[in-house]
Amino acid sequence: MTLRIRGLAKRALVVAEDLYYKKVIKNLLKTSKLGRGVVLTGAESGVNFEHIYNNKPEGSFLIGRYVDKALLSLKTAQATRGRKETIKKMLNNEIQNNRLFNRKTKILDLASGTARYLRELSEEHLTGAVESTCIDKDSACIKLGRDLVKRDGIPNIRFFRGNIFHLNHLRKLAYSLEWKPNVIIASGLFMYFNDDRVEEMLREIYDFLPPGGLLIFSSYERVGIRKLMRKTMTTSTGEPWILYYRKPEHVRHVLHKIGFEQIFVIRDQWEMSNICLGRKPERICCIDDNQKMGQQ
Repeated sequence: MTLRIRGLAKRALVVAEDLYYKKVIKNLLKTSKLGRGVVLTGAESGVNFEHIYNNKPEGSFLIGRYVDKALLSLKTAQATRGRKETIKKMLNNEIQNNRLFNRKTKILDLASGTARYLRELSEEHLTGAVESTCIDKDSACIKLGRDLVKRDGIPNIRFFRGNIFHLNHLRKLAYSLEWKPNVIIASGLFMYFNDDRVEEMLREIYDFLPPGGLLIFSSYERVGIRKLMRKTMTTSTGEPWILYYRKPEHVRHVLHKIGFEQIFVIRDQWEMSNICLGRKPERICCIDDNQKMGQQ
């Protein structure tokens, strides 16, 4: 009898908590710009991330701005801004290395959102050292990205709406544009898919990159607001906002198994997200040099 009472009490607490998040927390979030975006338009939208990068609280009345400030101050939001800065540093390093060989850096950004980190490399785009093509499924992100590039007068950045989950479509796009990237970014993509699907996508990216091409992507280890995400936020398709978390050791193993070299995994100071890099070998051989010499 006691166990039954405990079970009923536990279920009642779960129902009460769900009701609290649905009726109180959700409505409170809707008063702020970021909260309204993640609750109503899709938590993964690049429009929301643009607001996180701007880091300027907005909302309805004083309460909305206060809620927005609290959301923008969360460690998760700080880690998002830190991730952008780390990606910029990695890209700038690759750009400078390519310049040594008089080689243009051609960047393909998958699930780009508004591609803030690319837009902040405006000087590199102005000089022609960099060309960027950004792909996202969200038409609102594409429109905002195009508007921001036009507003800031940044050349050599193109935005296209497309299915980022089928790289065959990207091959067709590259063929039609007579343009192929030597850097691929997937900043906010892989955390939405299970291990098998991520490995499949990484293999497709590896095949698509030219020899020496670089892959940069982010991977989450943990997020501090997991319960808030699960109970109040949805994706643009209306599904719960659920992320897949991976340790650096797992990422290294998968990249090595596929064939990437020069693998780096950079953990942020909050131990939430990792920036992962892998390079396709300049020369790919099935038989090593010693075997070749023996055959000769």
